[in-house]
Amino acid sequence: MALAASVCVAALVFACKDDNNNGKTEDKNAVFDMFEIHSGLNKIKLKWKITDPNVASTIVYWSKRSETRTVQVTQAEWQELLLEDMEEDVYYFEFVMQDKSGNLSDPIEIQGAAYGDKYIESLPIRGASLEKLANGSVEVTWEPIGSATLKHSVIEYLDGSTPANKEVPNSESQTTLPSTSSTIAIYAVHEPLGGLDQFNSNKRRIFMPKNPALLDKSLFEPFFLPGDNTTPQPGNRDDAWKDPLPVDIDHRDIRALWDGNIRNNPLPGGTARGIFHTENQSGQLENARFKFPHCFTFSIGTMAYITDIKMHARGDNNPFTEHVPRFWEIWVTDNPKSRADFGNDDEFEQYYRVTYANFRAPDEQIRTQPDGGAITGLEFIATPPEGIYNWQEDWVRLGDLENAKPSELPHNQHNDSDRAVWGHGNDDLDLTTCGFLFELEDIDTKVKYIRLVIKYPNWHHTNCINIGEITLWGEY
Repeated sequence: MALAASVCVAALVFACKDDNNNGKTEDKNAVFDMFEIHSGLNKIKLKWKITDPNVASTIVYWSKRSETRTVQVTQAEWQELLLEDMEEDVYYFEFVMQDKSGNLSDPIEIQGAAYGDKYIESLPIRGASLEKLANGSVEVTWEPIGSATLKHSVIEYLDGSTPANKEVPNSESQTTLPSTSSTIAIYAVHEPLGGLDQFNSNKRRIFMPKNPALLDKSLFEPFFLPGDNTTPQPGNRDDAWKDPLPVDIDHRDIRALWDGNIRNNPLPGGTARGIFHTENQSGQLENARFKFPHCFTFSIGTMAYITDIKMHARGDNNPFTEHVPRFWEIWVTDNPKSRADFGNDDEFEQYYRVTYANFRAPDEQIRTQPDGGAITGLEFIATPPEGIYNWQEDWVRLGDLENAKPSELPHNQHNDSDRAVWGHGNDDLDLTTCGFLFELEDIDTKVKYIRLVIKYPNWHHTNCINIGEITLWGEY
């Protein structure tokens, strides 16, 4: 698509009929001395020069001759034709010369292109990284130039609260910004060879490097929202999210996500609850109160950048069986909307209860019941109404994740790699050596609230969830 302007010299031969020569034809050369084509944003400029005094005009066709222009020729001067409002595409132009008697030459075809959004999206940006210097200023280190059309780069940033920008020449390897700089983004300015316009690439944010460490789980606490699966506690009711968790509670409640134990049974002393395990509502099929996607919300207790997450399975089950999630998402926010942000209770609850998710071919996930009946999985999935303003428009998704099986062996078959990631068969389990670890998208924003969205199917194709533990890394 990226066509450089081309220059060519061609001789066009056409037959001119001489009425005074008894109907005979005489070949005459019309010289197409030079030609150039220049691409721009939704436009193309055609330039050519002719010295043959017999040529009176040039007819230009394109789009399968559905479009045409005629240009009167002035010999030995450049003729120009600027075509605007052109769709982004490659075009094939036909040039036909007409002499003073109206005779036409054979056409010659020349290719050209008009640029547009797709071209802009393809433009590369110069690689860059940030570092905070000892004096507080921000240093941008640039990677070498990798594109012949890149003219220079531009940094945009906030200097305190004031927008600022700086043009960076290709020869510059490091750029220093004030200590008050934030929200730093870069883009590249490109100029195609022989192009009509300069083009700005799409912008890309660059972030300060993080120094992640384990987040303190003692600060974590439940933060129930409408739509959360509140089983086993506070209960199997639509409004159970309003109820506090009792101090003396079943060991399978949501607090088991950060207790340090991925076995079903609590550890001695009552400090570790075991696993988080929702009520199994598979037998209720379409009448189940809670369906996929199952949502669970909690607070990490303070603001932090979130960089990595690890999900631990239930370690005392065989690997890749039972109700452990397979597909799931993590969403975050620093300021969740509350009831005060809505006109009534129904608007507030609808906002949180409606959750959109992309499922992995749920109609192909068929499980046979003991009585021989089949469950397709569609019974376990809630279908939300379309076009609802919901919480996902305000929260940010950091990852769309899969707890993948290393061996890819069939169900109920596993090897040492599967057992290692699952944490199976190790009574003195070190949580740092097992689990599904994921690096998350860097949004360069501190957050406090986490919402897990668990999608169908789990590893046993049931309407139930159990999780051993959730571990988070980040920077306070």
